[in-house]
Amino acid sequence: MESHRPDFVVVGKKVALGPLRRDLAADYARWMNQLEVRRGLDQMGVATPESQEKWVEENLEKGARREPEVVEFTIYDSSDSAPVGTAGLLEISHANGTAELAIFVGERRGQGLGTEATRLVLDFGFHVLKLRNVLLETLEWNVAGLTAYERAGFRRVGVRRGAVISRGQPTDLVIMDAVLEDFGASVLS
Repeated sequence: MESHRPDFVVVGKKVALGPLRRDLAADYARWMNQLEVRRGLDQMGVATPESQEKWVEENLEKGARREPEVVEFTIYDSSDSAPVGTAGLLEISHANGTAELAIFVGERRGQGLGTEATRLVLDFGFHVLKLRNVLLETLEWNVAGLTAYERAGFRRVGVRRGAVISRGQPTDLVIMDAVLEDFGASVLS
């Protein structure tokens, strides 16, 4: 099997973002099934290479449109170009300049890769897609995620109390957003 050199769309210091890849469907499925990822995403289903292949196909199609509905990236660790997760913008409304952020890091959590990947996705959203506001929802117990999102430029804007059952308990859903005015320096502009 020949090694696949990834195509990078956005490059930062620690991570780079590239398109989703069909050949990584099994990796995407394995990450989705990891307990920490599953809990953070509130994912109840079991991912398979086949389900993730379908997800990749659907997202590649939606992301290739002139005005994409979704833009999903594979996250790579810049130190060795290893794929470590996915991040993207969902529910993109070009008319309103809004979208929702989704991210998961399968391997190599806790090294700042997710923070930088989040920042690079926001950079792409603000400077390529011309978005003005990006929404994010996360579970209140996800302290590492909340910290990473705040470092990447998100601010808390509200809480839906007991809105999700997580770890068998009613759990608050923290609502955050990022806006262009707060973003700061871009690697893309």
